[in-house]
Amino acid sequence: MDISQVLKAMSHPIRLQMVELLLQKRMCVRSLARYFEVSEPTISIHLKMLKNSGLIVGEKRGYYMHYRVIRENVAKLSQFFAILADTPALEPQCCKKSGSCHCKCHSKKD
Repeated sequence: MDISQVLKAMSHPIRLQMVELLLQKRMCVRSLARYFEVSEPTISIHLKMLKNSGLIVGEKRGYYMHYRVIRENVAKLSQFFAILADTPALEPQCCKKSGSCHCKCHSKKD
């Protein structure tokens, strides 16, 4: 699972809401289109992005494809952010001593 692809897929408000909804229950394109009040082709495009990112999977049930969230991948995403949040901050290192500071951390007088 590529974290950057997942974040890109979840960056659209409808896709983010779709993930939240699909965590609660499996739904088909028609049901999602009615829920979000958009066309079925629009929902299909959103589902394709979520599927390509590894967040959801479709399962054929009779004539319809029902989608669900792959919870293991949501857990991996959660772990990624937990590790990121626990990353210790480093002390800033400034190049002022070398006389070539470009970091805008000093006023022009320095």
